[in-house]
Amino acid sequence: MAESAGAQLRTSYFMNGSTQRYEMNPALSPLRGYIALPVVGDLYASLESNFLRTDNFFYPNGEGNGVVTYMHKSVSAEEFLKKLPDVNHLEIGLNDQIFGMGNYFKGGFWSFGIRLRSENNFDVPKDFFALTKTLSQGTYNISGMGIESTNFIDVSMGYTFPVQDVFTLGFRAKILLGLAHVNATIDQMNVEIGEESYHAEMAGEFSANIAGYDFQAIEGEVTMDSFMSHLTNINNFNPSNIKSVGFAVDAGIEWTFRDEEIRLSAAINDLGFNAWNANNSFCATIDNVNFAFEGYDLATNEIKFESPENIVMTPTPDVSKGNTKLHSSIVVGLEYNFMNDLIGVGALWNSKMYDNRKWNSIGGAVTLRPTNWLTASANYSWVNSLGVFGFAINAHSTFVNFFFGMDYIATKYGTAKGGAIPIPLNQNSVNLSFGLSIPLSPRMF
Repeated sequence: MAESAGAQLRTSYFMNGSTQRYEMNPALSPLRGYIALPVVGDLYASLESNFLRTDNFFYPNGEGNGVVTYMHKSVSAEEFLKKLPDVNHLEIGLNDQIFGMGNYFKGGFWSFGIRLRSENNFDVPKDFFALTKTLSQGTYNISGMGIESTNFIDVSMGYTFPVQDVFTLGFRAKILLGLAHVNATIDQMNVEIGEESYHAEMAGEFSANIAGYDFQAIEGEVTMDSFMSHLTNINNFNPSNIKSVGFAVDAGIEWTFRDEEIRLSAAINDLGFNAWNANNSFCATIDNVNFAFEGYDLATNEIKFESPENIVMTPTPDVSKGNTKLHSSIVVGLEYNFMNDLIGVGALWNSKMYDNRKWNSIGGAVTLRPTNWLTASANYSWVNSLGVFGFAINAHSTFVNFFFGMDYIATKYGTAKGGAIPIPLNQNSVNLSFGLSIPLSPRMF
């Protein structure tokens, strides 16, 4: 679905005091063990897209001062639509560590964590924006519009250990407890704009996996209203039906040269799947849904709009819908450190794999370590050909570990409200990572 940067901040990768980079590569254990504070111990939130830029939707007013939206007559459809990709993706993500701890013990680093993870993806075809811009007569194909929401608890156990003083290996096993997964796709939607009416035909697929809800009682064709009534009836929820359990693994390696001046590392994360219990799953097709709008009748003060009385869904016994693969990711980093580790220069490649596309990022970073308790890093990355800046800072003393960072910092700004409010122009995504933990034992290897 959406092209996402993944679950952790890329800018943290070369910051050896942070606990955040350990989530990107289980071989990169932090300088000290930690106990993460509940909820705020490691919080990552993101809104990422390939189209949602201010300068894609707002333009200088060609008829005078100020700014207008893409709907204004001074902005041509060609000028607006050429900036948009054929499929516009948007993802809203949350990865929050409810509880986490890790510490060095008997020559290795052990960790345990519980995370709440949520990924909400939207696909919007370009023809949808063409329709909103032009509203001219003709037929518009809006097939491929979709929404997917995946929500689950991630319970992990990790172990990191050295091999012959030059290699460090890390592994993390995860049990995934599914909470809710909803996927709706419009396989066919044609909108016809005529002289006297607007008409739309729609068909698609719908699936839902809700922990604790028994959908086996729903048989045969069902209306959307009756499905929602079943879902909102708390009597249909039974805690004993929460049986959706999946599995995943992370694996990483770090290879050091010349007394750790050069560090080469790589990892693969989220290799696994969520498994949804059949009783908690509902899959159906939606066919021949028609809408028509004929305008407003001044004589009767009525809006002439025709829609089906009920949207009918036909259940499909598709067993494959019970398992949903995680969006696994690969990361590779190379860093050179000099002046006794005061400065590090690194390169990072990150790729996340989806069913029908990949998200890619490659960039360079400069990391400063002015003291043994403070680290700052800045990077410049090309995210699917768009250049972005990132910055992070980490205070990792013996009594507190505090982290804050962003991967997307705009380089071009406009203003609103007479110059009082800066508006980023060349930025289509934003993310934020915050961490607060209590340090434990120092690193043993």
